[in-house]
Amino acid sequence: MVMKHNVEGYENFLSLMENLKADGPIIVLYSGSKLENGLSWCSDCVEAAPAIEEGLTAAPESVHIVHVEVGDRAYWKDFKCPFRTNPKTKLNVLPTMALWGTPKRLEGDHLLKPELVKMLVTNEDD
Repeated sequence: MVMKHNVEGYENFLSLMENLKADGPIIVLYSGSKLENGLSWCSDCVEAAPAIEEGLTAAPESVHIVHVEVGDRAYWKDFKCPFRTNPKTKLNVLPTMALWGTPKRLEGDHLLKPELVKMLVTNEDD
């Protein structure tokens, strides 16, 4: 069964990743945190959400999907934001989806294409 994990903030993300006992690939989706209306402050994240959900339906049973809300807009826009500076995350764009521990990732407009999301979550481009 696909395991889904939701976390908000950098420290919570690091803690989750340190303690996650994954028996399969880990897909990490980074997006802007949600506002009171339940939608992300990041309009690109909101726009990409349907395509991401469609693409994730192809995820194999062994996949762990970690959805990380990076914080509010001001926190994200700071170039010293640890999600931007950490060599393991190296984020430049929201949304970003990455196969953890590899250089494989989709950023921004690429996440509007469910077929690309499917390729990443099934690791079919090898």
